[in-house]
Amino acid sequence: MAQLLFRVGRWSFLNKWKVIVAWVLLVAAAGGATLALMKPMTSEYSIKGTPAIDATYRAMELFPESGNPANAPSVNLVFQAPEGQKLSDPANYVAVQEVVDYINTHLNLEPQQRWGNPLDVSPEIQRQVIDQFTSMGLPAETARQDADNLAMVNKDETVAYTTFDFDAESPYSVDPADKDVVTQAMELGRSKGLTVEAGGAGFGDEIAINSTSEIIGLAVAFLVLIFTFGSLVSAGMPLISAVVGVGLGAMGVMIATHWVELNDLTPVLAVMIGLAVGIDYALFIMSRYRQERSRMDGPDAAGMAVGTAGSSVVFAGATVFIALFALIIARIGFLTAMGLAAAGTVAMAVLVALTLVPAVLGLAGDKAFAGRVPGVAGNPTRAQTRVGKRHRQRTTLGNRWVRLVHRVPALIMAGVVLSLGALAAPVLHMELALPADTTSNPDTTQRRAADLLSAGFGPGVNGPFLVIVNGQDVNPDSAALAPLVNSQPEGSPQDKATLASFLYATDKLKQVGGVKHAQLVGLNSEGTAAQIMVTPTTAPTDATTVGTATALRAANAEIADATGVEVGMTGLTAVQLDITERLEAAMGPYLAVVVGLAIVLLLVVFRSIMVPLVAGLGFLLSVAAAFGVTVAVWQDGLTGLVSAPGPLISFMPIFLIGVTFGLAMDYQVFLVTRMREHYIRHPQGTGNQYTPVDESTIIGFTKGARVVTAAAIIMIAVFVAFINQPLPFIQIFGFALAAGILFDAFFIRMSLVPATMFLMGRATWWMPRWLDRLLPTLDIEGTALEEEWEARHPEPAGKV
Repeated sequence: MAQLLFRVGRWSFLNKWKVIVAWVLLVAAAGGATLALMKPMTSEYSIKGTPAIDATYRAMELFPESGNPANAPSVNLVFQAPEGQKLSDPANYVAVQEVVDYINTHLNLEPQQRWGNPLDVSPEIQRQVIDQFTSMGLPAETARQDADNLAMVNKDETVAYTTFDFDAESPYSVDPADKDVVTQAMELGRSKGLTVEAGGAGFGDEIAINSTSEIIGLAVAFLVLIFTFGSLVSAGMPLISAVVGVGLGAMGVMIATHWVELNDLTPVLAVMIGLAVGIDYALFIMSRYRQERSRMDGPDAAGMAVGTAGSSVVFAGATVFIALFALIIARIGFLTAMGLAAAGTVAMAVLVALTLVPAVLGLAGDKAFAGRVPGVAGNPTRAQTRVGKRHRQRTTLGNRWVRLVHRVPALIMAGVVLSLGALAAPVLHMELALPADTTSNPDTTQRRAADLLSAGFGPGVNGPFLVIVNGQDVNPDSAALAPLVNSQPEGSPQDKATLASFLYATDKLKQVGGVKHAQLVGLNSEGTAAQIMVTPTTAPTDATTVGTATALRAANAEIADATGVEVGMTGLTAVQLDITERLEAAMGPYLAVVVGLAIVLLLVVFRSIMVPLVAGLGFLLSVAAAFGVTVAVWQDGLTGLVSAPGPLISFMPIFLIGVTFGLAMDYQVFLVTRMREHYIRHPQGTGNQYTPVDESTIIGFTKGARVVTAAAIIMIAVFVAFINQPLPFIQIFGFALAAGILFDAFFIRMSLVPATMFLMGRATWWMPRWLDRLLPTLDIEGTALEEEWEARHPEPAGKV
């Protein structure tokens, strides 16, 4: 592969205008295709195949008039009386009515059962429930409990709520102008002295994306590149490469919307990851080009840079691509789309780095490293230049660090393991959930509405479950239903058994631990299916609710076995819990596939048993520490930086694992290939005081440390810049990725890896002969390529 890439790099350097024009035309074509084919993105998350989603579709079949119970554009409008007053006080009653009237006037809502002034609607609904259920044969006390559970005004009449659905297909298609009407109505109520808040799926905040994150990331990257190359011209080249690659990747995502519905977060993550790797890949190739230029002409230096560093870029890009592509294992539609989009952007970044970077170097020629900054990256200061004093090359920081590690490797290794292990401790109580009103920032109306509902009606009111019972196949001879069937004076055996199954299911669900109340809330027009609302005692994001959901599923299975009916559980809370559980279940297999495949690839590349094992175990340690710090800050509220600490978004961990692993392998490859390169060329050492393994580790680390440090700082800066985004998911993801790169690059790759090499000695590069013969040979280091070039260009006689 190195020889092929050498030819690609050399050809691109020599045919610079062909390559540059080709990329410009490709960008222009992609831009035109984007304008012609792009369709609007959705804010919805594509999810299929979970038990709650299946139950949702079944509910839509059995109750077509009710729509999608898990995706309704509903709004909860919550009122609180001034302190010491009641909502039923005349002035407060009038204020509540004015808010309701304002919304009715401006939105022209269709009549809805639980919409209106709650002081009027609630008692009427309660009366209807009592009349209906007592007529069905339920005891009066049971009917009264059901009515109380549906109350929209709390007992002391200080908190009340009403609910309605916008005229929209889903919460994500609500007209912003309609939300503005609700906001104006709330202000009207507040001007009358009431506390008025709104929440619900239909009143969620609009998804907003800040464009400043990319600008901040590029600006910091430019500064780091100046300190890396000491040149203004060369500092700009990786940015050009990254922008081209990210632009094409983002436009590819937009073009794909013509055929596939994509979430509007998809391009954001693709840009975040593509920008980071795009800059880094160009940085690695340009750094090698700068080194080779001292002994080669421009075309050969470009070819050698692409053949050696470019081989590492291809391998590193492949590991990132595989890690992102493997997100398909989770079987979550929107997560798969995000992974594929980011993987495609990474692939584009690799292609741009291998061809456009050498072409731009060819265009710049001898000016590639012009605009030198005095005193930076080995450049002489102005004073030294003025007096003609020769600038003395000083020992690099990387060389001093690796020599320190060489002196106390055991201490370094123990320090890394213990410190990262301690940082990982909070992972043991990590909580996962999807966004909800109860996890919004405390200063939002959605969070205040959820808190008011919880205070007035119990936390479970914010996330009830909806159990669907289909009695079409009920067993009339069921022993469990016999008492209820016999208590009904009229009806056919089938009808009596069907109604008995609904009552039986309701009674069983009431007995489940963690359930505050369960009640029938509706029958379909044929009377063959029922909806049972189950209100938990805890909030949707409470860990206890997960256990309640599990117990409810077990109870549903028992009901189905005893009666022959079909039972399913849906509702927004059930759907979110199902997604979270699926993601947690997929994390183990995903981690095994990604880490296992990468270890195999590292075996092929480095021809060593221990190097891949240390790389894999080190990654697990660094990602655990990143998780731990993220949990401590964003869930536990450590440092007080987060205004609303709470459960982490459920699909963050698996995505973080994929991205961090791919990027971690980048540093492993770029750093360790320089060590192996020296070890292969000098297996017996060069006669100094170090062993061959120690010598190769020190020299390889010294050569690669500067560029790896710059690459890591750039990635961290790019990810930290995305904490500026308003979306909590992007904020948490940016923070966690920055932490993961920090721990992996500086603690693992630049500390633990060389320390273990010093401790293992020759065992570092040991591999059984039978395994060595079995594995294919990949010359990632480009050793054969360098030997071939040196054979064609021998050193002049007498040159030292």
